Amino acid sequence: MRAEDVARVFFARHPRRVQTVDSHTCGEATRLIVSGTGPIPGRSMAEKRRWFQDNLDPLRLRLTREPRGHRDMVAAALTEPVSPGAAFGLIYMDACRYPHLCGHATIGAVTSMLELGLLGPGSGPDNTRIQPAPEDPLALTLVVDTPSGPLHVEARLDPTDTSRVSSVTLTSVPAFVFAENVFLDVPSRLFGLERLRVDLVCVGGFFAMVDLDQPGLEIDTASPRRIIELGMEVIRLANDQIRVHHPLRPDVATVDVTEFYRHTGCREGHGFVVYGESHLDRSPCGTGTTAKLTLLFHKGLLTDDAEYVNHGPLRTAFTACIHEQTTVGEYPAVTVRFTGSAHLTGLHEFVLDPDDPFPEGYLL
Repeated sequence: MRAEDVARVFFARHPRRVQTVDSHTCGEATRLIVSGTGPIPGRSMAEKRRWFQDNLDPLRLRLTREPRGHRDMVAAALTEPVSPGAAFGLIYMDACRYPHLCGHATIGAVTSMLELGLLGPGSGPDNTRIQPAPEDPLALTLVVDTPSGPLHVEARLDPTDTSRVSSVTLTSVPAFVFAENVFLDVPSRLFGLERLRVDLVCVGGFFAMVDLDQPGLEIDTASPRRIIELGMEVIRLANDQIRVHHPLRPDVATVDVTEFYRHTGCREGHGFVVYGESHLDRSPCGTGTTAKLTLLFHKGLLTDDAEYVNHGPLRTAFTACIHEQTTVGEYPAVTVRFTGSAHLTGLHEFVLDPDDPFPEGYLL
C-alpha cells in the first residue's frame, strides 16, 4: 500500500486531528501544537493560558503523557499574537502544569516556524512581524508573546542554506533574585546534611537554586534518577517552608523548579534543572540559564559584559550574557540574552479513538 493511500484512509477514519511539529533544543523535546485546537480566545496571553487550561486541558494530558507522549515531553500551543507587531504567541505545558515561560520551547517553535516557511521577512498584515536585522543580513528579528510577556528573538539563518536556522537568541523577561541564603530543613538521609542552602530566583516562575559546591552537600550528578528525586524534594520542601510572591503578578506564587548548578569559572558552568512530573531538562534550560546568570550577577560573580557558557546534562550548551539592568517592583532585575539551536524531529497527526481507554493518557 502506498503512503498516500495510508494517509487517505487514516484521515477519512479520523477527521478530527491535532497536528504538531516536534523538535529538540540541545536535546530537550518541544511538541509545537500548530492546528486542531480551534481559536484560543483571550486579550492577553495570561487569558489565553487560562482558557486553554479550563477548556483544553485533556489535550495537554493526551499529548504530554503516555502513550502519545511521556513525562519528559514539553509542548507549546501556537496562538495569535496579542502585542502590536508580535509574530505569534505560545502557551507552554508539560505533563504536570502550564509553565509561565520556556526558553527551549521558544527556540524550538521559532526554528520550526521559520524552517517550514510559516514565517518570513515582513510576514503579517502590518509587515512588521519579522524583520531582517539591519546589521546582519542573515538574522531575522521578531517578538513572541508569552504568558510572562513579550520575548524579543533573533534567528540567524544558515549561510549555506538560508531555509535553515542555525541559531536562535532570546532576550529574557526581567529576572530577579527574590531571596538569598534561605535554609531548608531537609532529611539528612537524602542530602547528607540537615539544612540545605538555596537562593530563590524568579524568571517567569520561581527557581530554587542549589549550589552543588556548598559544604556537606552530597549529590551524584552522574545519576539522573538521583538528581530528579532530590530536585522534586527541594520543590516540595520549598513550598512547604517558604512563601514566594511576584511583586507584579499575584498568580506567580509557588516554587516550581529546582536548579542544581556549579559555577566552574568566571565564564563557564553546569546546570541540572528539575521540574514538572519528575523531569530533568536535557538542555541547559533557557529560563534556568537566565536564573543562573541573574544569581551570579547579583552575587558579584559575573560582570555585565561577560559571555557565559552554560552546559546541561548532555554537555550541550547555551551561550549567554547579561543584557540590561532594570527593576521588577522593588527588586533589582536583569534581562539575559541566550543562544541555542533546535532541530526538527517530526510532523505528527494525533487522534483520539472513541473507544480509547486512556483519553487523557497516563504516567507510570
